[in-house]
Amino acid sequence: MKQSRPEVFFAVVIFIIGTLLLLIVPAGANFDEETYVARIWEMSMGHIMPNSYLPEAEHYPQGFLTLSYRRQVNYPVIDLETFKQQLQVKIDWDDFVKTDTRAVYFPTLFIIQAGIMRFFGPHLHVPILVLYFLLRFSYLLIYCLLVYLSIKVLPFGKWLFGTLAVAPMCLIQAASVSSDPAIFGISFLFIAWTLHLACDPAERMSSKDLLVTCLLILALGTLKPNTIFLLVLLPLIPMKKWKAGKTWIAVLISMILSLAMSLGWSAVASQYFLGRESTGAGPIDRFLSLFTSPQVFLKNLAIAVSTQYANLYRQAVGVSGYSNWLLPPLVYWAYPLVVLLAFFSEREKIALKRWQRVFLFLAGLVNVLMVFIIFYVVETPEGYSGIWGLQGRYFIPFFPLLLLALQFKSPVRLNHAIVAVPLVLIAAVTAGALFLDYHVVCGPAWISNQDCSLPRYKNWDPSTFLGVNLDRDTRIRQSMVVQCEELSQIELYVNQNAAPAGQKEFFILEDMDWKPIRTTWIRSDGLPGSGWMTINLDPPVRMQGEEIQFELIPKDGTGIPLLELGYFPTNEYSKGILWFNDEGTNSDLVMHYRCLDDLASTLK
Repeated sequence: MKQSRPEVFFAVVIFIIGTLLLLIVPAGANFDEETYVARIWEMSMGHIMPNSYLPEAEHYPQGFLTLSYRRQVNYPVIDLETFKQQLQVKIDWDDFVKTDTRAVYFPTLFIIQAGIMRFFGPHLHVPILVLYFLLRFSYLLIYCLLVYLSIKVLPFGKWLFGTLAVAPMCLIQAASVSSDPAIFGISFLFIAWTLHLACDPAERMSSKDLLVTCLLILALGTLKPNTIFLLVLLPLIPMKKWKAGKTWIAVLISMILSLAMSLGWSAVASQYFLGRESTGAGPIDRFLSLFTSPQVFLKNLAIAVSTQYANLYRQAVGVSGYSNWLLPPLVYWAYPLVVLLAFFSEREKIALKRWQRVFLFLAGLVNVLMVFIIFYVVETPEGYSGIWGLQGRYFIPFFPLLLLALQFKSPVRLNHAIVAVPLVLIAAVTAGALFLDYHVVCGPAWISNQDCSLPRYKNWDPSTFLGVNLDRDTRIRQSMVVQCEELSQIELYVNQNAAPAGQKEFFILEDMDWKPIRTTWIRSDGLPGSGWMTINLDPPVRMQGEEIQFELIPKDGTGIPLLELGYFPTNEYSKGILWFNDEGTNSDLVMHYRCLDDLASTLK
């Protein structure tokens, strides 16, 4: 951790924590990972244009979809036995399906991974889970290298820059099958290189400097379209460097080519993007409205910022599984404090002039604003209040612009360990939290400090729930597999309740041999008009790993006929079956079971 070698420290942190994360997070659980794997597969088969093979017959191995965490009915725990089963899944050349991909970005973002897929998949026939690990590892190495180079060439703010590069969200995405590792890394390197040239006292660029500059400019054109606006940083480089040897001609040509690649590929690839629905007004009309009716955009921008800032912040710091899993609250408080400490770790003189600092900060604001504009123009439905589709991670490449503009030489010689130690701890906590989320039954409850509630549904939409009334002619039975140690409550979702006081329904919890475990009465008094109805199990039941069932029986009366319970139109709980009057269905009650599991009971 010497001052002169922070690039090594941060590269090591990325490599170690990233390796843990790529093993911890289930296949297909990262943002859009499933669609990126589909894009890599089609490229490995020689299809450069996205979705160009769809007119053909089935072309995509079913095993990739079967294994994907995103495709599971609800969010299961990946235990050792499940992991072993996943390792048995290989590409079955007799089991292919049709699927499309939304990953329509420039092919260079996937070319290395396509080679890996081709060699290790069709040729060596390694398990699909191993393919996931190899693809993730390749992206991790790319991000690791790009961050190393970025910090190495950066003339100042190395510890601040590195702290931004190892944010939990950066680590999570670096260890995923995604375009983000390359997008983040190349953006960081372009920023660092531009600042290097801006602070370099040399009168002209060397041939090497010019070559690197042109290559980085071209690289920007292969990323997501919004990153092209990083080109506004180029005026930071002193004018004398542009004039020497007519350097500006080569740079101008590179800029034109970069813009042509970005705009050209976006225009061509959009023809193959099958997943986008019409948002009402076309993108061109929406873009023109920025000038004809700017107040509409400004209103939507204000709504988006005022209503989404908390979510955007958490998503920028770190979330997982399509934002379903948050990190421990401490991380969201501790990480910005570490960033603040990094400000006070700078010991080098900042060579930027005042106008360069202002320009750098404004460039950051412009790039942040362009994210809002692009999502307003392309994604936001007409008439929507706010801006649709925003995620905090989309702003990550531009944070260095805003913060490095504020970097100062610290009047205090703050030891770098004061930054490094908590940063490593935050990274370790991130890995530990995701292990709890994905691999421990009640692990998410430990992080949120809430009761353990299972199952964890994906498709939660009360407007789609069907209803069954607890009348005298209806007997309801639902089976379930208890995954926790101490089962304390059953929760059933009430669609609507207009029952008068004094009515009751018999509840019985039993094993699959019909042996009673707990019995109680559900009384109409005090039941919610809608929402969750709680049935307490006193004392708690200890039947971890066993299949049990509960029944609702209109015993000794008319039941509660004006009480309507909700049930899914589809099978949303894979470990249970719903019966009405002993007739099985392909549905499940909308139910939770709650557990009292703490760390001690889980470890036991």
